[in-house]
Amino acid sequence: MTASRTLTPRLYDAATTDFNNNGIGVLIDSFDWIVRQEANGTYELEFKYVKDGMYFDEIKNENIVKAKTGFREQEQLFTIYAVSKVMDGIVTVKAEHISYRLHYNPIKGKITVQNGTAGYMLNQILSNTVYPHKFTGTSTSTTQASTTIELASSREALGGKEGSLLDTFKGEFIFDNFNIRHYPRQGAGVDKGVLVAYGKNLTDATQDEEIGETFTSIYPYAQVQDANGNETTIRLPEVVLDSAYVSNFAQPRAFMVDLTGDNVTNVATLRTAAQAYIVNNDVGKPSVNLNISFVDLSREVDDEELASILALETVNLWDTVTVKFLQLGIDVKARVIATTFDPVLDKYISVELGDFKANISRQFNDVQKEVENLVSDKTFLQAGIDELTNVINNPPAGNVVLYPSMADPQEMLIMDTKDINTARNIWRWNAGGLGFSKNGYAGPYEIGITYDGMIVADRILTGKLRAIDIIGVTITGSAAYLDTLYSSFMPPLPLPQYREALKIGGGSGFSLNAKRDNYPFPAMNIRLNTTGDLGLAIEALNETTGVVNADQVIRLSPYAGAEAPMFYSRGWCYVGTNADGRVAFIDYTTWKSGGGPQIRYVPARASAWETASSATLKQDIEKLADSILYERFTAKDLVKDVEVFAYRLKQDAEQMKLEKNIGFIAELLPKVLRSDSTDIATVDLYKTSAWLWQYARENIEEVEALRTELSNTNETLETALELVDDLKEQNKALEKRIADIEEFIERRLLRR
Repeated sequence: MTASRTLTPRLYDAATTDFNNNGIGVLIDSFDWIVRQEANGTYELEFKYVKDGMYFDEIKNENIVKAKTGFREQEQLFTIYAVSKVMDGIVTVKAEHISYRLHYNPIKGKITVQNGTAGYMLNQILSNTVYPHKFTGTSTSTTQASTTIELASSREALGGKEGSLLDTFKGEFIFDNFNIRHYPRQGAGVDKGVLVAYGKNLTDATQDEEIGETFTSIYPYAQVQDANGNETTIRLPEVVLDSAYVSNFAQPRAFMVDLTGDNVTNVATLRTAAQAYIVNNDVGKPSVNLNISFVDLSREVDDEELASILALETVNLWDTVTVKFLQLGIDVKARVIATTFDPVLDKYISVELGDFKANISRQFNDVQKEVENLVSDKTFLQAGIDELTNVINNPPAGNVVLYPSMADPQEMLIMDTKDINTARNIWRWNAGGLGFSKNGYAGPYEIGITYDGMIVADRILTGKLRAIDIIGVTITGSAAYLDTLYSSFMPPLPLPQYREALKIGGGSGFSLNAKRDNYPFPAMNIRLNTTGDLGLAIEALNETTGVVNADQVIRLSPYAGAEAPMFYSRGWCYVGTNADGRVAFIDYTTWKSGGGPQIRYVPARASAWETASSATLKQDIEKLADSILYERFTAKDLVKDVEVFAYRLKQDAEQMKLEKNIGFIAELLPKVLRSDSTDIATVDLYKTSAWLWQYARENIEEVEALRTELSNTNETLETALELVDDLKEQNKALEKRIADIEEFIERRLLRR
């Protein structure tokens, strides 16, 4: 296999319009890339990114990732829609194809197509959206049809809702960035001659054969008018026409085909039409669904087999592959209906081949036990028996006719007239079965039994129903006694769609999970088993490995769980008790009902602890300094009397932790620092902080008094200093006066 040039995915800002560059940057700090693409379905990308990566801060919702998605396809754009919390320094990023933007862009008003093409409808959808966009679309389908759709997103108008383009014209979509291409059935993809042999190089691949639905032969017939204008049924002399593969099966299986109108006028043209039907519908070929993992198979097959498998790495979604059933000697053309691709390693992880079916349903595959017990209340059954007895004993007027003649009886008719052309209510019994029509000989036959055991009826009344599988829409009754109850339902679009599977009994206890059909394991599980060790668990699983994420588990059990659960709410999250109740955080291994000294407590962490302290919750409010409490002691007295201790918890000693903590001994505290409960082993932190606050206020008052006293002292000192300065000035003046007198005396003495 020739490897193509590896292109590391790149990251772009949400507002980017030009993607012909590296955008924000190349995501080199990423790994575990997966692109999952399904025919007319899921188109998503997932990868992991390290917290210390260069662009970690840019990994956020609505930013865009550009990555390769397959062998021949150009790189595609994906919009990030989910970034997990950091686990072990790694986040998981999920993104959806850029075409999912249409899911958030509704169509304006009503779109009506009258005898139009798929291309016309596609243009109408894209040109009638609420918001402008860059998407363009084409269709190669030439089928004309009529439809109307409204109150839908533009993505739903393309497919996923009654009246949509896909619902009306069928076909196949290819989403190529902002370009949408629609093809008629079998129109998308190519056939490159890739051959896969089941039973040789695919013995370990997952196979889903619908051999139980495979018929080897057909029973063709047609309604034609004879020379007299009367309608008659023609069949082949050999009755059944076999396909070329009938000898490959141990037991032939035939089904009836009405070829009326296919240019059938006689036995020869009936045979020609029947032979064409067998070829065009691949009668005798089993349908197939193969999921091929390259990782597993490359380790277990020889070179020749590996070459055949690796040829699949040259295919893309919708391509055609030949699957060879060696044991049956039959070749079947299968389509690539899903791929899982690694854009960093530039290789497929797995390729799924099969007969593409929209909304594949396997609702009851796990229910294989025989249903033996039903219905204890038989009132409705007796009413049905009475009604049937009355109708048989008092039949309406009718005419029994052997058709087409007594000489050549092919079927028995019971009609409301003697003329087959005018009769409306007809019971018809022939080799194909027994049926009743309200619309004449040609049907439709809404009540009946086919020759191979199928019963068609609007209602069936029975006392005991024994069956392997019961498939239906609604089952109504007064009671059901079951070994196992199983339900599986795929909700409608939008994507991603998670199948809701419920199983009760059968050794599973209670199990409800949400699973995407293209993944082996569910994304979420709700389980309640009967052994008691599990209790009720709500678990998040890895959809690829089935491993439970221990940080995403909620468990309610009389026995403690060992995971790290997360209780999450978008608003308030409440933990409730009665008025005297308490909430504790404990070591689950020390739990004992009623508490006790053996219980070990564990830390609790939060960004803030808030205590409800509104005046609306309180009465008899007064300042602490004015209360009776202050007559007993002040906050300073309390702080002075309460000792702080250094210690090790017993559980710390058991775990050989040597460092000591500091804190209070609750039993030595005054009541004003303990909780209001009768438990003397606890400290009320809110009360403690309030007393410390009061202590700080008392200190502030003392400090303010000292400051005032100091200020007064300073003023007195300043006055004294000013007085000293005045005395100094007076002293200087006196000294000068004395000096002047002495000088005067000295001059007088000199004159003498």
